[in-house]
Amino acid sequence: MSPRTKEQNEEIRKQRTQEILQAAIHVYAEKGYAASEIGEIAERAGLARGLVYHYFKNKQTLFRELFEHVMEKTQQFTKAHFEQEGSAFELFNMYARIVCRQVLEEPAVSRFFSRISLDVHYLYTAEQFSPFKWVKSFLQPMTQAVEKGMEQKTIRGGDASLMAMQFWGAVSQGMNYLDQTQQDLADQGATAQEINEQLKGLFEQVIESALFVIRPE
Repeated sequence: MSPRTKEQNEEIRKQRTQEILQAAIHVYAEKGYAASEIGEIAERAGLARGLVYHYFKNKQTLFRELFEHVMEKTQQFTKAHFEQEGSAFELFNMYARIVCRQVLEEPAVSRFFSRISLDVHYLYTAEQFSPFKWVKSFLQPMTQAVEKGMEQKTIRGGDASLMAMQFWGAVSQGMNYLDQTQQDLADQGATAQEINEQLKGLFEQVIESALFVIRPE
C-alpha cells in the first residue's frame, strides 16, 4: 500500500475534525460545558479518546473551535442572506422561518445557542472575547437591511439598530420556546404527528411576533 499524500492526510484531518465537532455539539446540547467529557464526545464520534486529543489538546480548545465554527457559520449565513436583492421585509420573514425551522430539524444547534451565552466564560477571558461586540457585529447586516427597508417603505421608521436587536430577540426567544415545547410534548408521550400539529401554530406565532417589530404601520 502506497503512503497517503499530503492532500489525503489533510482531507482526513478535516473529516475527523468535523466528526468530533459534530459529536461535541450534541453532547454539549444535552449537558452543557461543565458536564461534557472528552470520552463521551469520542464515543459519540466513533473514535478513540486518544485520537480526539490528537486533534484538540484539551476540552477548552475543542469547545473554543466549536464555538468559533458555529458562530462564524451563522454570521456568514446571516450576512449572505441579508445581502440578497428584494423586499427587506420579505428577507426578514424568510430569515425568521429558516432559523426557527432549524429548531425542529436540528435541535442540538438551537440548544447550543441557548446555552453558550452562559458558558462562554469557560472558553475566554473578558479581554479575549466580548459578547456585546460579537452581537453588534452579528446584527450589523440586519441593521443595514432595516435601513434599506425604511428606504423601500417596506419597514416602519425607527432606530435601525434597536429594531434589528428587537427582531433578533423575538426570534431567539421564539426558538427557545419552540424547542422547549417540543421537548415537553415528547416527554408527555405525544406522537410525532401531535407534536407537529402543536408546533405548527406556535411556529407561525413566533414568526408573526418577530415581524411585528418591523412591520410597516
